[in-house]
Amino acid sequence: MIKNAIYSIVTAGAVLGLYSCEKNDSGNGQGVVTPQAQAALFDKYPSATDVRWKIKNGYSIAEFNSSSQTGAAAWFDNSGKWYMTETDIPFSALPEAVKTAFSGSEYAAWQVDDIDLLERESTETIYVIEIEGENEGTDSEIDLYYSSDGILVKKIADAASDYDYSDYIPAQPTAGAEDYIRTNYPNARILDIDREGDMTEIELLDGTTCRELLFNTSGNWLYTKTEIRRSEVPTLVLQALSSSEYAGYRIDDIDYYQTSTKNYYRFDLESAAGDVKVDITPEGSLSIVAPGDGNFGNSENNSSLLDKQVTQFISQKYPGANVLEYDYDDGLLEVEVFHESHEKSVYFNGADIWVKTEWDIRYNELPETVSAAIRNSQYGSYRIDDIEFIQNPNREFYRIELKGGNQEIKLNIDTQGRID
Repeated sequence: MIKNAIYSIVTAGAVLGLYSCEKNDSGNGQGVVTPQAQAALFDKYPSATDVRWKIKNGYSIAEFNSSSQTGAAAWFDNSGKWYMTETDIPFSALPEAVKTAFSGSEYAAWQVDDIDLLERESTETIYVIEIEGENEGTDSEIDLYYSSDGILVKKIADAASDYDYSDYIPAQPTAGAEDYIRTNYPNARILDIDREGDMTEIELLDGTTCRELLFNTSGNWLYTKTEIRRSEVPTLVLQALSSSEYAGYRIDDIDYYQTSTKNYYRFDLESAAGDVKVDITPEGSLSIVAPGDGNFGNSENNSSLLDKQVTQFISQKYPGANVLEYDYDDGLLEVEVFHESHEKSVYFNGADIWVKTEWDIRYNELPETVSAAIRNSQYGSYRIDDIEFIQNPNREFYRIELKGGNQEIKLNIDTQGRID
């Protein structure tokens, strides 16, 4: 399944003689496009024209046109090994399954801005539909990543305008990880391979199900994580939840973890009394997941996979915070941290720019100005269902969810007690 790239090596003299007319932009004058990389381009794309080279992060990138590619960029290393080609394509060139999936999605009415075809070494071909529209009253750009059979495998909000998919180039997995995937998921397709430090994270498309697998530096499997719907949870597990003290909590998210020692369903639960995580085994055994118990999330294993810009921001804005867990939520990277006795969700967009931070608080933690604003409002008799404190680059405020009879309402109240 994971194949070694095959490429031909042409003698340096022959390459220089054939391709000395190509334009080179070595990126701030650093790095040189090797003859092997130039030869590999024409070996893979014989009809390439209008070639312009540049160097980035040790890769030689050829931007070119050809009889079958228009506005393409191919990535090679110095030895001529190919890693990725990104090509601009029209909507009409999308596979029918992708067109159907997009047309039936919640974003069908959004404006299609651009479409990219991503072909990468040893991994699934991906189609990225870049769209523009309004999300919660704010203009937004979202990139939808589809497999060739129309499965939405990734969603990124507000990526950088000059994003070139450089961090989507798959890393080389260790032999142990490769063997594990062949044995346990023989028909799965690899979506991405990310390797940082001593950890490797591999995203798979197993049929129509996306899974995340983590391996250590020796290629030993640590866990498999699969996000699932409530309808996919066994009855025995749901019964264990409904008979617990958390029966009235709202289910925000469910992940199924498989490890070498046990399998369990992790529920993220919300309520006016606060949020909680619980693990329930297939046999119905329930346990609380608490920060610092070594079993809270995935950060104790692979927090090194977070971008440095993200971790630096968290350490500066929330000194002493411990990263508990992270995942993508509606196109944003959600990093859960434990800071000053609260579990906080810190969100970043596709450009690794901080968007907002949210955390639950109790009623007795509200400033008197906010409590008074609630009491004196027309909703003073309503029951408080949930309270969140929200920070974003522009303001800080409390979001109060209230219920009265059949009516539900949300109030945004700033620290001065002003309601909007």
